Amino acid sequence: MLIEAYFLHLERVLASCPQLEQISLTKERRGPHIGFVQGTITVSGAIQLFVMEFVQTEPRLFKRKYRYHCHDGTGTSLFRYDNAPHHVTDTFPHHKHIFSPSSGETVIAAQPPTLEALLEEVVRLAP
Repeated sequence: MLIEAYFLHLERVLASCPQLEQISLTKERRGPHIGFVQGTITVSGAIQLFVMEFVQTEPRLFKRKYRYHCHDGTGTSLFRYDNAPHHVTDTFPHHKHIFSPSSGETVIAAQPPTLEALLEEVVRLAP
């Protein structure tokens, strides 16, 4: 798959989610099968999802580097998925940070989420 096809897939996923209020994504082609995506998605005016992906689409879709950080309208962190090699888990380096006022930060093993899964998770958190 060419990187442009992946970019088009992202646009279709975003267009299919009516709860999104604002989308600001930059997509950069770095080669026929390599690209960079970065930006912010706002859901219901209160939840923001910050997206960063450095992806390769051949021989299969592979997220070389990614970070998805979600926070509420007050700036309080809710969760973050990333593959930074700073937490050793069952699926190292893939993991999810979950932030809770009562228990603080918890890190669990997690595979890289799809944009569809991220949007479902964020919409569930929206007021």
